[in-house]
Amino acid sequence: MTQQAPAHRRARPLTFLACALLALCTASCAPFFGGSMSPLSPQVKSVEAFQRDLEPTIIAARNELVTAENFMAYKNNYSIARYMEDGKTLYSFHSRMFFFTELDTDLIRDTYSARLLPLGFELSEDRWTSNGVEIVDYLWINEEYQAVVSATTRLGEQTSTYYYTQGTPSDGSNGDPKQLIDQPGRIPDWFDPNLPPSGQG
Repeated sequence: MTQQAPAHRRARPLTFLACALLALCTASCAPFFGGSMSPLSPQVKSVEAFQRDLEPTIIAARNELVTAENFMAYKNNYSIARYMEDGKTLYSFHSRMFFFTELDTDLIRDTYSARLLPLGFELSEDRWTSNGVEIVDYLWINEEYQAVVSATTRLGEQTSTYYYTQGTPSDGSNGDPKQLIDQPGRIPDWFDPNLPPSGQG
């Protein structure tokens, strides 16, 4: 028997999620590919430093926006991937993607910006229409940590948010660089651990 989110958490039909994912990732993953981020910069902070220095603040802002009342679904889990580039071992951190019903894009922008801009993030904003739906995409980018926080709103439907790094080295401080550092709030207290990701179960 598949467990699903309670009805009060699904204020919009989850059928929106499948059709939205491609558009969301196409827009939000842009800094991974040919963007302004330079994965081989010698000044890039480590994946461990990202978790120590920036992730707690990102989590705090995210948890202000995503609540038990407006949560719809989630996609993927937290992970750190290792790969080789030009003979160097690099890492990419990927967070869980949360879908929620908040559609006030000014609130979303201001909540993240209040916490992230003082930490050296820069805000990028893009708007377009797809199949009659207006989409507002915010990216907060921190070059020093190769970090991106994404929030994409399909007006009238839903918002998705997640964060990631790309091209970050390891400083060796955590033993296994692929092991996540424990972070309070990374998984919100209200989150049901038995709930399967969207599209599974």
